[in-house]
Amino acid sequence: MKYICNYSILRFLPYPETGEFVNIGVVVLASNGEFHYQLDRTRQRVTRFFKTLDHKIYLRARDEVRAELTRLESFFTERKGEIGPSISAFKHLIHPRETMMRFSDPGSIGTNDIKKTLAELYEHYVNHSFATKEYQERVLERELGSLLAVANLKQRYKEQKLGTKLYEVRFPFVMVADEKVHQAIKPLYFGQGDSSKIYDHGDAWVSKMKRLKAIKRLAKDTLFIVEPPSDGLKLMAAFNEVVSDLEGFAGVRVISNRASNAEIVDEIKAGLPSIT
Repeated sequence: MKYICNYSILRFLPYPETGEFVNIGVVVLASNGEFHYQLDRTRQRVTRFFKTLDHKIYLRARDEVRAELTRLESFFTERKGEIGPSISAFKHLIHPRETMMRFSDPGSIGTNDIKKTLAELYEHYVNHSFATKEYQERVLERELGSLLAVANLKQRYKEQKLGTKLYEVRFPFVMVADEKVHQAIKPLYFGQGDSSKIYDHGDAWVSKMKRLKAIKRLAKDTLFIVEPPSDGLKLMAAFNEVVSDLEGFAGVRVISNRASNAEIVDEIKAGLPSIT
């Protein structure tokens, strides 16, 4: 490898108290002194995740950091042969700070093509992070939290792990009353474009439910709010089989997130001991 690249991921974290962030860019400093960066040009993915955030706040923060990175790009170009000052400037750039824009701990990678490596890092950490089921389910959880708040139900729930010291499963919305777990709600994303991935994700949750049942830690009512795949015979066949397996457990229900908000709220209320 001709070059060693130090890199860091730029994260947008508007609400530090929640610890939630999205990756929006990558910066790279190569061993030959070259500095490059790439930032997300759109706002839709960020504002979909932080639904209550004024998009102007994100755009302003992104533009400010872009201006800083452009200035630094000129600095690094002028001092390309001065490795010491370049490394110091890079460390200062990514140093932890209490702002909405924060950099990850640095990583290193060998390469023969610096710009190609930047593109690959961006694809992996920024584009791919928005495509994962984990990201999509975090979005679904936020949307459900907003719906519960509008329905005046959110105060009844809290995030909790069900199980024992040996085995536990996280549910984002759990309703406990009189020391009994009455309801657990979990959004699941099955929008993958591969039937094998739908099976893998579904089987993982079937296994979790099977284990919770074996140790007698299932909620009295468990509601999965699922995002179905796009139309396609193989995708829908896998999805329907997974749904059938989940509904095979007593007290487990599945509803599509494509149902109306009123229908989803009605399904939630149907599993509660009482609504006053």
